[in-house]
Amino acid sequence: MSLEETSYTPAGRFFMEIAYDGSEYSGWQIQPHSPSVQEELQKELSKLYDDQHIHLIGSSRTDAGVHAQRFAASFLYPERPAITEERLFKALNRRLPPAIRIRSLKSVPMEFHSRYDALGKAYTYVLNFGDETPFSCRYSWKSIHRLDAEKIAAAAARLTGTHDYSSFVVERSMIDEAVRTIYRIDVRMIGQFCCVTFVGNGFLYKMIRCLMGTIEAAGAGKLTPDDVTEILEARDRVRAPETAPARGLFLMKVFYDQKELEDYQPEGVPFWI
Repeated sequence: MSLEETSYTPAGRFFMEIAYDGSEYSGWQIQPHSPSVQEELQKELSKLYDDQHIHLIGSSRTDAGVHAQRFAASFLYPERPAITEERLFKALNRRLPPAIRIRSLKSVPMEFHSRYDALGKAYTYVLNFGDETPFSCRYSWKSIHRLDAEKIAAAAARLTGTHDYSSFVVERSMIDEAVRTIYRIDVRMIGQFCCVTFVGNGFLYKMIRCLMGTIEAAGAGKLTPDDVTEILEARDRVRAPETAPARGLFLMKVFYDQKELEDYQPEGVPFWI
């Protein structure tokens, strides 16, 4: 794969893991008339590199309002000014708004690609089983129904494996292939929060939020596990319940190592860690 074009001769490539609160952003990718995480980061990187345009390649997109603990991105950096990993890490976290933080930064091979080299991703969706607060409503979904964690787990088990997930994707006509593999879906109660963690080789546009709409309906007793299987096999978006809101969704980790993907365990309530 050829390197992306730059206005300078690249000296190397840096890889970053980025945490962000997506509440105030239109998502990761730059948008014409609304703020994005990518835009904020590129702006600060360009300032640090003497106003040279720095283009970040993200591991994927995230929707408006979706959060991240370890979103992955990389960029080719110029020879001058020379900035070490440690200095760049500290400088970015000093300059970025509080809603965005660099979790790690390291050198990788020039040919590395944040998107195409990824082996899989982990996402966690947070359901609130308790009372709503001004803070929980920012990072979780409080259903209007009484939910049962065992019913949620039973529904989630029907959605793992390699399938055509056309029933759980928005704008299916824009996607060539809807087959993906979900290796596992872990359901954990931590206090009043039910954390549903998806680990898979890739996810379609709004796929997890669509899946969560169905899982929530099953948790409320409106769907049985057999109903969930029928919706999956129908490959028809109109058969599934509405899409869950963005605010409960966190991208937890992007994997570039197979063992790390296989061994991954949810860390806890995403907005506590």
